[in-house]
Amino acid sequence: MSNAHLPQEIRNFIRANALKVAVAIAALLLFSFVFHGSIKAAVIIPILVLAASFSTFYFNYISLPVNFELVKLATILTAASYGFLPGIAVGIASTFFGKVLIGRIDEKLPLSMLAISLVSLAASMLHSIDVTMLGIALVLAYNTLMLMMSIMMGGDLAWNLPYEASNFFFNLLLFTKVAPLLLQVMRP
Repeated sequence: MSNAHLPQEIRNFIRANALKVAVAIAALLLFSFVFHGSIKAAVIIPILVLAASFSTFYFNYISLPVNFELVKLATILTAASYGFLPGIAVGIASTFFGKVLIGRIDEKLPLSMLAISLVSLAASMLHSIDVTMLGIALVLAYNTLMLMMSIMMGGDLAWNLPYEASNFFFNLLLFTKVAPLLLQVMRP
């Protein structure tokens, strides 16, 4: 696919931030290799960050209370496969880059980063649990926490409930159908 076929927002973002993105990817590669010592992890982790970061790009075009993202899948699989530090790196990087890509750096960003960090910690500690059950439980906990915090911050229940519920059901599908296959590829 040539650069001309990319949406203008992506081209502008790449043009304006190419060096920063390259440094961030290089840092993730180095981080992955240093803390896990695996070329496989050093390749997989940046791919997961890119996929998770761009998975929210549709928010630039759709203004409905639906949430279909890959951040939690990438974070949980990375933490379960490679440990807490790579997991938190994936969670924080993909949350941040995803928010930058959709232009939604807001008061919920630190809360999202804290919540995804807790998800990473739990996934790394509970890595021996079946990935489907682990993923579903952690996504449910994350979505419940974010729903409660959004409502406490004055958010609209009619918007936030379908937003978090659609994310849960999307991740339910991912963790039952996709996560076990990805985990086999990721594990040493």
